[in-house]
Amino acid sequence: MADKVRVVVMMGGPSSEHDVSMASGAEVFKALSRTDRFEVQAIMISREGQWNLSNQAPVALPRPGEAADRPMPKEQTIRGIPLLSEADVVFLAFHGPFGEDGTLQGLLQTLSIPYTGSGPLASALAMNKVKAKELYRYHGLTVPQGLALPAKAIRASLSNAVTAVEANLPYPVVVKPNLGGSSLGVSIADNVAQLHDALALAGRFDADILVEEKLSGRELTCAVLEELDGRVRPLPVIEIVPHRGTFFDFASKYEDGGSDEICPADLTEEQSAAVQMMAIKAHESLGCRGFSRSDLFLTERGDLVILETNTIPGMTPNSLLPKAARAAGMSFADLVAHLVLLALEQPR
Repeated sequence: MADKVRVVVMMGGPSSEHDVSMASGAEVFKALSRTDRFEVQAIMISREGQWNLSNQAPVALPRPGEAADRPMPKEQTIRGIPLLSEADVVFLAFHGPFGEDGTLQGLLQTLSIPYTGSGPLASALAMNKVKAKELYRYHGLTVPQGLALPAKAIRASLSNAVTAVEANLPYPVVVKPNLGGSSLGVSIADNVAQLHDALALAGRFDADILVEEKLSGRELTCAVLEELDGRVRPLPVIEIVPHRGTFFDFASKYEDGGSDEICPADLTEEQSAAVQMMAIKAHESLGCRGFSRSDLFLTERGDLVILETNTIPGMTPNSLLPKAARAAGMSFADLVAHLVLLALEQPR
């Protein structure tokens, strides 16, 4: 019998999405451990940056992060790198800065260790909402009307930043950190007082902020998955109907009963095909690899608008990528095993 593939599932980190990452990593670890093809270990990175190697999956539940993202301590990282020495492949179960933004991907490439998902450039571009939308527009995709507020502009004058938003966008507006995910730090502002509060909240998660028009219509998401021969195929479209708030916020994403996630979405064949083509085009325009999941809006006017692309979608029981894969006939265990095999096929 051939030697087992040694898979290290990495999770946690100093991101505000630490707990979501731990929950994703635990599910991946358990699924890979159920097959006889893999020898699985976990590297769990604490909020303080300490790396820990374990042969057991953590018990973790997704909870919203409170603190802003912190840089990885140099000494802890240097001590942690040797824990990767026996890995044949790394399964990245991070969300947010450090693990999803290209930094860890670059480190693994330097070490010639295969890893799941997109490379450093695509990861960094997708994480940066402003840069991603510039690429979307260049490739002919429709994006929301928005305004980027760099940290220096907000520091110089919050009142001027508010004035700039009001001069360019009508209320209501969506205020979000430029970097980050899981809807942390995102809020809707209907007036100037709420806009002040929303900018302050988003600034806790990232110094650069993106303010966009609030779209009305149907919220959709579509994942794409690469095959071993390089073909990119879309998974079934999911429609999201939040119950916890006015948009698909953290509670709607991760709490039981937080939303209805209809898969496949009740769309016409033409609408589904258009959503899937946009998801593929977003994946390719950013240079993504392996898999991704794009969030979109079908507006009341019938326009299709892309919001963002996730290069490491969630892998919790309530996550959207596993649901779409199941609708396409692929179990969670088969999905994560496929992602490992894709990583091993990539040139080092």
